[in-house]
Amino acid sequence: MEASVVSEETLADVLGARARRTPMDRLVLDIVGGVLIAAAAIWARPPAWFPLMAAATCFACYGCWAVTERRAHTASGTPGPAASPGWRFARQAAAVVGLAAYVTLLFAILGLALGPIKS
Repeated sequence: MEASVVSEETLADVLGARARRTPMDRLVLDIVGGVLIAAAAIWARPPAWFPLMAAATCFACYGCWAVTERRAHTASGTPGPAASPGWRFARQAAAVVGLAAYVTLLFAILGLALGPIKS
């Protein structure tokens, strides 16, 4: 990972550059592993299954977003919007679902940390 980050770069720029550097095998592992772990957490319902499912969904969505980001970058040749609106929609959907999973993970961890609250 780079030691210094240019101050003008946005989070999307940094994540996009990282997605293009990450091997495709790793991204596929993120997607498949995230989906399998989320499904197993929903099916088995171990203690603290909800944060586990949310974290796995974050990994799966990052993998999906990174694959679509690569596809968009390859299609246009330069960073920017994808040539196909379908890829753009898939990238935005993965980002929205991933962000929702991240917020859910934060609230689930907060709920575990606080424990049951009785009034």
